[in-house]
Amino acid sequence: MTRPLRPPFPDGLCGGKVVEIRHPTATTFDMNEILLPNRAIEVWLPPGYSSSTKYPILFAHDGQNVMQDASSWTGSSWRMMGALTRLDERNLLKTSLPIVVLLPSADGDVLPGARRRHLEYAASGPFAEAHATFVVETILPLVEERFSTSEERYLIGSSMGGQASMQLLLRYPDIFNGAACLSPWFDPTFVISVANEVTSLKKKKIYLDIGGDIGDDKVNPFDLLDHLTPDHWWNPGYFWLDSHLQPGVQAMKLALNIAGTNLKYHEEPGGRHNERAWANRIDLPLKHLFG
Repeated sequence: MTRPLRPPFPDGLCGGKVVEIRHPTATTFDMNEILLPNRAIEVWLPPGYSSSTKYPILFAHDGQNVMQDASSWTGSSWRMMGALTRLDERNLLKTSLPIVVLLPSADGDVLPGARRRHLEYAASGPFAEAHATFVVETILPLVEERFSTSEERYLIGSSMGGQASMQLLLRYPDIFNGAACLSPWFDPTFVISVANEVTSLKKKKIYLDIGGDIGDDKVNPFDLLDHLTPDHWWNPGYFWLDSHLQPGVQAMKLALNIAGTNLKYHEEPGGRHNERAWANRIDLPLKHLFG
């Protein structure tokens, strides 16, 4: 019997397996390694992975929050693999299940008050450039060398990870086919950059969504379910943030519509800004990218 396509989706690997890859340490001076400390990258291989099949690649920012509740900073993950496998069960994907590259966000501060994640996922600057270069010139070749992949490559991220995903798509339109951005943080300068170069995104598959206060639906200041987790139960994330991000998302939507992109836009009235909220609609971006 086919399981229902509705949240909550299953937690964990969902029949797939995870392989860890590390890029070799540079033997000569490399500024990228100073800006981006070496970190392990996990790759999810879908159930029944076979070298005789060509798989699309999905790069997921904040990868520690994507697959398993126990590894997520709020105690709830996106449960992406649960949604992917259920979409596949219902034959709602036009491609094979993707290989998912889990790009973990950085911990700690570069300087007091300067979060490394915020710099790597920023609209511009040396850390953001180093991150983009790292994904395309280091991680992508490693993945394609080790696994059986097609030429379909997508990106996904939430909050500032959404901006990082769109940033990579804008920088490398010949490499990536599309991006999904859940409750994205878009710096005004980045929206202007997209508007100025938006023709390069024509016909790309792009997904945007946003929650927050919409019409009569307001974000509840407290949701007990945010705290019913065995890990990090005390942390509901920045649940209030979506309302503040709406102007940037609307500006990006306008620029993408003018360009004629293959845009799927979704509003989640009252939607909170945390992993549990994104898990409740994670099937929507996946269906747009791969369906």
